[in-house]
Amino acid sequence: MGLWHMGIEYISIKGHHTFIKRNAETGKIISKNEYDNLICTACKNMIAAELVAGAGSHDITYGAVGTNVAAPSAADTTLGTEIDRVALSSISATGAVVTARAYFGPADGNGVLKEYGLFGAAATAAADSGTMINHVVISETKTATETLTVESVITIS
Repeated sequence: MGLWHMGIEYISIKGHHTFIKRNAETGKIISKNEYDNLICTACKNMIAAELVAGAGSHDITYGAVGTNVAAPSAADTTLGTEIDRVALSSISATGAVVTARAYFGPADGNGVLKEYGLFGAAATAAADSGTMINHVVISETKTATETLTVESVITIS
C-alpha cells in the first residue's frame, strides 16, 4: 500500500519471507519463522527500467489529456473524459527515476484540459486503451496556435 502525504502518493515496496522447517520423514513442522526485509536499490532500478519502452511488457507509451474535473482515484483505469492522446516523444530511466515526455502539437489536445494520464502495457492510439499508470488533475487551456510538452517524472522509492 502506498503512503500518502499532502495528497501525494509515495510507493513503498515491502518484502516478507516465511521459513517453514519440517521433519523429512513425518512432514511435521519443526519451526516457522517470519522475516521482513528491505528492497534493494537494484530492484527499484529494475522496476523503473520495466516501465521504459523496449525494456519489457509494461512499457509506458502514451500520454493523454481530458476534460473531466472529478478527483483521481487509485482505482481509475481511464481518464474521466479523454479527448486526445499522443505517443511519448521520449522515455528514460536513470536509476529508480523514470522520465517520460509527451508532445502535443498544434492540432493535438486543444481545449480546456482538466486531467492528464500516462498509459502503458496494451496502450494504443485509441482512447481509454492500455493500463493507466497515473492520473493527475490539471488546469491548462491549449489552442491550435500552441504546443504543449508534458514531462512526467516517476520515482520508485
